[in-house]
Amino acid sequence: MSQTQSEVPQVKSRVAAKARSPRRAPRVRKHNIPAFAPVLDAALLARVQQLNIDYLELLVAEHATAECAAQLQHLAPTQRAALAALPASVLPAVAETPYTLYSLGFEDEDFWASICASAMEGVSSSVVDRYARSADASAQYAFCNLALLHAWHVAATNPMAARMLYAMPHTTAQRLAATPLWQIARIASSHTALLMPRWPTNPAFWPDLIRFAATNDARRLTTARLLGVQLIAAELEVACPLSRPRVPVIPSPRLRARKLQLEPRGR
Repeated sequence: MSQTQSEVPQVKSRVAAKARSPRRAPRVRKHNIPAFAPVLDAALLARVQQLNIDYLELLVAEHATAECAAQLQHLAPTQRAALAALPASVLPAVAETPYTLYSLGFEDEDFWASICASAMEGVSSSVVDRYARSADASAQYAFCNLALLHAWHVAATNPMAARMLYAMPHTTAQRLAATPLWQIARIASSHTALLMPRWPTNPAFWPDLIRFAATNDARRLTTARLLGVQLIAAELEVACPLSRPRVPVIPSPRLRARKLQLEPRGR
C-alpha cells in the first residue's frame, strides 16, 4: 500500500512534464496534402468555351452571307464549307478547347506594343469623346470588343492563364492590364482587322478539329486540341528573348495569313 502511494507523485510529475513540453505538430499523410488550384479552373474554361461557340457561330453566319470578307477570308474555301456544314449540336465539341479559337494577336509583342502606344494618340480629354459610340455596329466588332475585355480581365487577374489561353507573353500581359478599360474599347473600334481565326495557315488544325468533331471521334479530336497547345508553346518560345531563334522568322500566324491573302486560297 505504501509503495502504491509513493508512486502517485511520480505519475503526477510525469503528467505535468508532458503538459509543459511543447506539442509536436501532427504528422500529415501524403493523401491529406492540399492540392493547388488549377491555372485554368472550370469557370474560366466554361467562359472560354462559350466565347468560342459565339465565334464559331459568327463564322457560320458570315458564310451564310456569301461575303466571307471579315473572318473567313483567312480560311481556305474547303474549311469554310466544312464549318458551315456542321450541325449546331457539334459546335460545342469544336469549341471545347483550353484556349481561344480566335486570335487577337497577343503572341506578337511588337504588334501590341504599337497598338497600346498609338491608342492614346489624338484622344480628347473629354469623357464624352472617350466614351463615344463606335460607328461600327457589326457583330464582329461587338464580339471583338467583348473578347478584348475578357482578355484584359484574365491578364489583370491571372497572367499565367493569359499565357495558356492567348499565348500572351508576360510583357504584353502587363501592358494590357495597365490599359484603361475605355482604351480597350477604343482599340477594338480602331483596329477592324484585329480579330481573326487562330492558326489559319496551319495545314492540320482547323481541318482536323472540324472533321473529328463531325465524326464524333473523341480520341482524334483530343489530338487535334493538343496540337493547339503545342502551337501556343511554340509561339511563347519565339516571344521569349532568351529562347528566340537567331534566324529571322515570322512568329505571328497573323503576319503569315496576311501574306497569303495575296495568293490563291483554293488549297
